[in-house]
Amino acid sequence: MKLLFLTPPMRNWVRWGQKHIACNPLHAHLAAFVRERKVADVDALDCRALELSQEEMLERIRALAPDAVFLGTRLVTDGGASPVVFNLEAMSALKEAFPRLITILGGLGVSAIPKEIIGLAPQLDYLLIGEAEWTLVELLEELKKDAPSLREIRGLAYRDNDEVQLTPPRPPMQNLSALPMPAYDLFPMSRYIGFSQIEHYNEAVTSRGCEGACSFCYEWGLIDPRRSGDFFLHRTRSGKLVADEMELLNKIHGVKALNFMDDDFNSDRQKMLDLLDELEKRDLDIQWFFMGRARNLMRDADLIPRLRRAGCYQVLFGIEAGTDEELANIHKSDERYTIDDLKGLVQLLRNHDIATVGTYMNGFWEDDAEKIKYRYRIVDEIDPDVAVLMLLTPMPGSPVWRQALRDTRIETLDLENWDAIHTVMPTRHLSRKELGEISASANRDFFSRPERIERIRNGYSSPYVWKKFATYQAAAELIDR
Repeated sequence: MKLLFLTPPMRNWVRWGQKHIACNPLHAHLAAFVRERKVADVDALDCRALELSQEEMLERIRALAPDAVFLGTRLVTDGGASPVVFNLEAMSALKEAFPRLITILGGLGVSAIPKEIIGLAPQLDYLLIGEAEWTLVELLEELKKDAPSLREIRGLAYRDNDEVQLTPPRPPMQNLSALPMPAYDLFPMSRYIGFSQIEHYNEAVTSRGCEGACSFCYEWGLIDPRRSGDFFLHRTRSGKLVADEMELLNKIHGVKALNFMDDDFNSDRQKMLDLLDELEKRDLDIQWFFMGRARNLMRDADLIPRLRRAGCYQVLFGIEAGTDEELANIHKSDERYTIDDLKGLVQLLRNHDIATVGTYMNGFWEDDAEKIKYRYRIVDEIDPDVAVLMLLTPMPGSPVWRQALRDTRIETLDLENWDAIHTVMPTRHLSRKELGEISASANRDFFSRPERIERIRNGYSSPYVWKKFATYQAAAELIDR
């Protein structure tokens, strides 16, 4: 059995620049797991990184002659929900060219609505629901048999006599530290670039789940909807293993700029302590960014000087809303911090040469022009170096998705524009057009302030801070109006 992990020709998330390409962490993790279990020979083809057309993709696959292909992603920054469209289109071309090729799909979006996806996509043979390591291994073992038995494989969707079958859900993995190192050797690591400007770039994921589990979070699209509580179960690899991965990326693959894409990278203080202890022992030429929760950054204020010395040049946290009431409505009522606390956190990090990215969101049902303007004023006062304005997008599987379906709020099903930049739903008081126009105005204002531009251009030692700001600034006009 030969399994190919395929990223078809597709665009990147335009907010991060015209050319932003990194190794697919879902593919790297699954390939390593399958290879360790010796159930299939594995290979990878990243058409986006290699700039292959669909015709060139088919030529490569003809030469590689796999028995099965796996497609899917786990990051919203791969283009929101659009990878679902590109993956299914690629499967159609594959089935037409190679009718006997087995097609397997997993990851973001599709895990949340498996019955709907496989029911509408005859080109798709198998869909993996939720965490896919063991499901994929067991599926590959069964497919080697003359008469595969699929019903006992947990977390699988497939077609049986034109009827979609869902097997029982699979519980999440408890010990992520037992997983092998991602199979980076299969990927064209020298081809990856961040924000159109940052070479020697890559992205990594070291944990799963999030204690916050905000109602709008894209990661609901990775969870089996029959086990929605699994999202709240945060699990992480050890700090030592994270340092090992950083050393592998830096010393073997030449990565010098690393984005950790965990939604809750710093949830576990012991992980952070162990990571810093390990990095302080190693001679690595790598700078890194992570996404965390403001509450945990405040908890670990004593670690901030060590973070910078260990190479951390920027962190992201969610501002999300302008009032305590709004925070409670999006499941952040346990955060217990104030606007002044966030201002203090930004300044503390800035004083230690660590830049900040603050995310916030427009498009909640009760949003009107005044609420959106007030929310922006709060973000501007908090003054992160980059403010990432997201338009509320109902990722399949999320509470926002379920509510939007009940309220029939969704006005477009063009998944290629489900990217938090285009409006998908109106609010009670604003049309999609009005919502986009007000949001675009706030976005332009934030990135046009001369004093902010000057501070970021000359205020930090890492060159990546300005390069990322410039990319966000160039994308400020992309908010759909």
